[in-house]
Amino acid sequence: MVNLIAGTALLYFIQLLLPNILKSNGDQAKRADKAVKNLMESLPVFFTVAILSVVMEIDENMSLACYWLVSRVLYALIYVSGIGMKTAAGASSKILQPLRSIVWVASAILLIIMTTNLISVSYTHLRAHETGRNL
Repeated sequence: MVNLIAGTALLYFIQLLLPNILKSNGDQAKRADKAVKNLMESLPVFFTVAILSVVMEIDENMSLACYWLVSRVLYALIYVSGIGMKTAAGASSKILQPLRSIVWVASAILLIIMTTNLISVSYTHLRAHETGRNL
């Protein structure tokens, strides 16, 4: 899990640099900037859940964290490259990227499952501790 946390930090640093690297291509630079801002919104949750999973030894979250990181890499690649972009029906300026949305939803679901695992194990440990104290 520690490697996944470090990999996530590396992804963040790479995405921070992308808008400057891509500044010659204005559209890609703007999309790269939006992608890193989106990543920044989920990083606190991921880091919190991942670190607590290490401390509480929740092995189930290891594979979920790996899938989350892969989904965030895919999200950035899809967003920055513009894969699947299309204009919304009836709105000439609204650009949709359904594939990007699907990958984002998958990453959000993975965070929810990781959090649920954390809460479940915490509750189980708490109940075991309370039961042991009452004996």
